[in-house]
Amino acid sequence: MAERPELLSAGRRAADVLAAVNAKGRMDAGYTRVDPFAVAALDGVPVLARPLDRLLGAFLREEQPGILVNSARPVGLVHMTCAHELGHYFLGHSTTTDAHIDYGNGADMQERQADWFAYALLTPRWLVSKLMQRKGWTVGSFQDAVAIYQLSLRLGISFSGAVWQLQRHNILSLASARGLSQIPPEKIKRSLSPMPLDDVANQDVWLLDSRDQDMILEPRENDKFVMQLPSRVSAGYLWSLDEAAREGFELRPLLVDGSSPITPSAEGVQIGGTRSAAYQLERSKPIEADTAHLRFRESQPWRPRENQDPTFALATKFEVLSEGLTRASRERLVQEVASE
Repeated sequence: MAERPELLSAGRRAADVLAAVNAKGRMDAGYTRVDPFAVAALDGVPVLARPLDRLLGAFLREEQPGILVNSARPVGLVHMTCAHELGHYFLGHSTTTDAHIDYGNGADMQERQADWFAYALLTPRWLVSKLMQRKGWTVGSFQDAVAIYQLSLRLGISFSGAVWQLQRHNILSLASARGLSQIPPEKIKRSLSPMPLDDVANQDVWLLDSRDQDMILEPRENDKFVMQLPSRVSAGYLWSLDEAAREGFELRPLLVDGSSPITPSAEGVQIGGTRSAAYQLERSKPIEADTAHLRFRESQPWRPRENQDPTFALATKFEVLSEGLTRASRERLVQEVASE
C-alpha cells in the first residue's frame, strides 16, 4: 500500500534535518547513532528530562519552543520520544502531549507524521545499511533477536522500534516482525549477561567484537559489556586492555561453552548463536571521564609485547540522562550566554 503524501513529506523533512546537522559526518567520525538531543540543541530547542507519571513527552509551541521527555523510561524510548516531539516541532505542529508513541493507522495524522519523522530521523536506511556493513550483518542475521537488539543499541532506539523499522525497510517480513516483537527484551539481556542484572529494564548488554573497531559507542554507565574475540588460548594467547585500568576497566575471561547456542525464547525464532571466546569488560572504579578509549591486544603473557600483536580499538562515550536540561541543551545555553 502506498504511503500517504503527508507521511512521505514528514520523511523528507527528517532527511533535510539530517543533512542540516551533518549526520553522515558524525557517523564518519565513528558514532553509530543520531543524537536527538543534539539535533534539538542545534536548532535552539531546549529538552527537559524529568520523571513523569503518565506521559512519555510533550512539545510546547510557545514563543520559545521546548520539549519534555520522561527520564524514567528506558533510554531507547526516551530517544524515540524526543525524536517524535522534534517531529511536531519541525513539521509546524501545535503544542501536544504524548502518553505513547508508535501511533497506529487510525491515529490523528499529526501523531502519525511525528512518528514517521522520528523513525526517519533516527533510523534512515543509509544508517542501517552502514551498520550492517560494519558489523557483517546480512538480511538473514535479523532472524536472530540478538542481532536486532544489538542494532537497536547502536541506533539508540528500543528493541521493538528496531524490529518494526526493519520491517518498514523490507528487511524483515511482517510475519517475522510479529514473531520477533513478542520476545521480551529482558529475556534477551539475561541470556547475554554473564552476571545478574541489577535493573534489567534500564540496563543493556553490549556484545562487542573486533568489528566494532574505531566505533564510538554511547552506552549508559550501568550497562554491561561482553567481548567476543577470536581465541588462540591453546597457544597461550590472551586478550588484555592496554592502559585502560586508569579509566576504570578490566577484561576478564568468561568460562562459557563456545559450541553452545543461547536457548531460543520463542518458537521458531532464534535469539542467539555460537559464541567465540568471551570476556567480560568490567569497571573496577567509577568512571571519571565520560569518554573512555579502549585498546585491546592479544599476546602471550610470558613474552614481551610486539608491534605485530593483534590489536583493535574502540571508544565509549557514556550517555548521562539526569533530571533537568539535557547536556546538549545546557551546552547550547552556555554558548548563548557566552556570546552575549
